[in-house]
Amino acid sequence: MNEYSLINPTAPVNQIQPFAKRPPSLNGAHIALIDGMLNPSANWGQGLLDGVSQCLQSRFTGTTFERISRPQLTPNPPEIWAEAMADQYMALVIAAGD
Repeated sequence: MNEYSLINPTAPVNQIQPFAKRPPSLNGAHIALIDGMLNPSANWGQGLLDGVSQCLQSRFTGTTFERISRPQLTPNPPEIWAEAMADQYMALVIAAGD
């Protein structure tokens, strides 16, 4: 199995980030679906998140989701914002780009 690392595209210096720890199961999990697209009115992010929620609901029982809209360009750095969300959700799924 290959080892992969993540790169934070908003970091001032290119630093490889380790993967987050994975929970043993998402059964009964409360998951945040975050639309961080640059053009939220195009609904690209919502379409991607619809597919993610449908896939996860079909695989894990009792999973609930909360939709959150967060523009990518905000004064709060992503790692600080995501860390603050960690107490509320078992996982964060972020649609970013466009």
